[in-house]
Parts: sequence; structure tokens; C-alpha cells
Amino acid sequence: MAQNGSGAGPKTARASGQRPSVAIVGGGFGGVGAAVLLVRAGYTDVTIFERGERVGGVWAHNTYPGAACDVPSHLYEFSFAPNPRWSRRYAPQAEIQDYIESVADRHGVLERARIGTEVTRAQWDEERAKWQLQTSAGSFEADILLTACGQLSIPKEPAINGLDSFAGPVFHTAEWNHDVDLAGKRVAVIGTGCSAIQTVPAIQPVAGQIDVYQRSPGWTMPKMDFEYSESAKRLFERLPALQRLDRLATFAFMDIGAAAMTSQRWLLAPFRAAGRWQIKKAINDSDLRAKVTPTDEIGCKRIMLTDEWYPTLEKPNVELITERIEQITPTGIKSEDGSERPADVIVLATGFESHAFVAPMEVIGASGRTLATEWDPVARAYLGLSVPSFPNMFLLYGPNTNGGTGSAIYVIEAGVAHVIAALDALQRTRADRIEVRHERTEAFNRELHTALAGTVWHTGCTSWYVDENGNDPNQWPWMWSTYRRRTRHLEPSAYELKRRMLERAPSS
Repeated sequence: MAQNGSGAGPKTARASGQRPSVAIVGGGFGGVGAAVLLVRAGYTDVTIFERGERVGGVWAHNTYPGAACDVPSHLYEFSFAPNPRWSRRYAPQAEIQDYIESVADRHGVLERARIGTEVTRAQWDEERAKWQLQTSAGSFEADILLTACGQLSIPKEPAINGLDSFAGPVFHTAEWNHDVDLAGKRVAVIGTGCSAIQTVPAIQPVAGQIDVYQRSPGWTMPKMDFEYSESAKRLFERLPALQRLDRLATFAFMDIGAAAMTSQRWLLAPFRAAGRWQIKKAINDSDLRAKVTPTDEIGCKRIMLTDEWYPTLEKPNVELITERIEQITPTGIKSEDGSERPADVIVLATGFESHAFVAPMEVIGASGRTLATEWDPVARAYLGLSVPSFPNMFLLYGPNTNGGTGSAIYVIEAGVAHVIAALDALQRTRADRIEVRHERTEAFNRELHTALAGTVWHTGCTSWYVDENGNDPNQWPWMWSTYRRRTRHLEPSAYELKRRMLERAPSS
């Protein structure tokens, strides 16, 4: 028999006025934040399913050397749980993991979490207006399904001939093998994205030789990272308004960046100049400078923040290789120009399956169609949160809620506010089913498509934002303050609420 999140018997409809039960899939920032905010809003029947062995999401899995956030710490934290004692302007991975675990512990989230439990299937039960979940630990049911799986959770392995034939260790940055000692080794790093620009400087002092394979260069900006002094931490503790002011200033700067990449493209000029200045200042070798200078528009790919990448590329034991990889041999990597470079270890800094928002979980809605079918050829959701024919289901950090700037945690909190507004509407109307209307979703998708066409992400580069058919299921084409405003309340015309008649108990 299925376990019932609300505690009701399997043949009994949710009693009038009883608050709905919520199942959250994912125990990263989205799942933890949603659980805290739902409980604070009075929705206490919350269960989190996390397939990993601890909460934390990407910060629990990505433990590669140099892993750190590229959003300033005071914005990359929950608004309800400010941390005045971040060690740096940009927090490292271990510290972020400690933070999310401490928040989960302080707010009672761990008591609601089923760790090491993967949800493999979720199916809407139309008759009973509940979600039936199949998990690695058995079945479960809840009134509301909230997915918080993240956009960057499934590592992407490149399709390179011979990858399986390599005789030495091969691992993705998101699955770092800490048992492999890189001291004195010849390391091949495939990729020059966000994880590579952190990993390579971190391992350069110990590796014997690092060959970095670049497909195309990306724009960078100075990170200007620094350590917070003890006096600064004490000041943030004694005057919380200072930390809130820093958070507000950081958000304002990033919102300007969002405008630059979307509707106000003329604002990109100073960012472009700063990126070129950084290359010119750090690299003296003209050939290397040419290799790392992007030809596409700044922001078309994700802008990377770094103070160490270019100086590291000039180190004597680091070589940047721009020839395409033809194949991987048992002892190294062969390029299309015929050269073959030996390697002891291969590190895949090749990103994630960024368009697989709930994979590998199968989700079946009211029509009997799977979410994967509904999203063929491209994932779309109203405000990135709701999908027609999937009632009582909301996605956090879903389609088109990413951006070239901003904080995922800010987006998550805005999304949870929308979910709480939806649950409040259920309570107010005594309904037990809420579903976004097809026509409102289609109108939003048309608006979204028109806005995306004018953004920097559609200026011709190849990036993980846009698929091979030109579809962009990732980016939010407006400012982040706009997202907060649009998700704060439910538009009366956007959702349909339904109420079933309660089943009568059999007479004795």
C-alpha cells in the first residue's frame, strides 16, 4: 500500500480545509529552501526525496579541486538565513555545502528528508487527485509534487571516439576521483568552461603536465575575489543591514547585467572592454592571446569569472590545444592534425545535460502523457513553474529560469513564493486540484520566444543554452526583478482550480 503524505487513508479524499501534503524531489538548494518556506507558511506535511547520501545537490557532488561559486556569497544564500561569516567574497564548495547542511539542520529539514532515496516515477491519479510516487524505497503519495532537480545535475560525457579505450583513469569534474594522485602526472583536461577554469589552476602546481583541449574560447571577467577579514565578519554580525546592503548592491549590478544581455544590449560595451583588457593584461604571448580571444558576442556563452585562468595558461607545464580531438587512444589523445599527446589521466570538464530538467525520473500527467513527450522537442513551462495537464505539480528552477547573471537561490525563492500562492488558492477555494491553463501557457511561450530572439544568447555562438535546432529552454529573457514580480502572485486567469466531492465513508 502506498504511504500517504497527508496521513489520510487511501480511499479518503483530502478533508475540506486540510492542508495538502507536498513531496519534493531533490535535496539541493531548491528542495531545502522550499521545505523551509513551505513549513513557515503553514504547510508542514512536507517530505523531501534526495537520491544522494546527503543534502546539497550540486555542491555535494561537485568536489573537484578549486570548486567555488561564481556568485558573491551574500547573494548566494537564502534571504531567510544570512551568513555573516563567509570566508570569502566567493565561497568555496566545501563552505557552501556546510552552509546548506546547517540550514537544513537548523530548520528541521533533515527530519523531513529521505536521504539515499531516488524517485523513479511519478504518476498523477486523476480519481483521487494525488501524485503516486515510485521510489527506490517503495511507494509514496502526496497531494502536491514539487520537483527541485536542478538544471546542472547530470554530467555530460563527450562523444569522442576511443574514450572507453583509454588505459588510465577517466572521470568528469562532477564525479572527481580523489583516489587518483595527480602529482607529477600528465593530465589531459577536455573543456575550457566554468569547471575547467577552476580546476586547472588548482591542479597546476602538482601536475607534471596539463594539456587543456579547447573547442572555442569563452569570455571571462575579473572575479576580484578576496578573503573576508575577521573584523569584516564581526561587522556583518553586528550590523546585519550592511550585509543586506551588499546583497542589494550585488543584485542591482547583476540585474543590470541581465538587462545588457536581453533588452539593453548597448550595456554590453563595458563588459566587452573589461574582458579584452583582462586578456591583454594577463597574457604576453601573442599566439596564446589569439587562442583565448573570443570571436562571438560577450554573454552568448556563459561569462566566466576568474583571476587565475590566463596566468595559469602561461605556466611552463600547461599547454592550450585548439586542434580538434580526433580520437582517444589507450595512451593519450590524438588531434585532427595528426599529433598525439600522451596522458596519464583524462579529466572531462564537459558540462551537464542542461536540458534534462527532471531526468531520469519519469513523470506522467493527467492525460497519460509523460512529461518527456510533452516537452518534445523542447521543454517549456509557464514562468518555468507549471505545465498544462500536470496538475498540482510545480518545477523549481525549471525551463527558462536560468540567465547569464543572477543567483539561482533568488530564482528558487521567487518560485517557492509562487507555489505558496498556489497552495493558498487551493485552501481559499477549498479545491484540491490546480492546473495552469493551456491558453495562458501558450501565450507565455509566445511572449518568451519573441523576447529570446532579441537576446545575446541568439547571436550565433554554440552554447549549452541553445540546442542544435535553435531552441532555448534555459534562459529567462528579462531582468530578475521582473521574475520576482511575475511570480509573486497568481494571475486569476492563469490557473484553473477544481474541487472534487468528498467520498462518503461506508455506513456501519
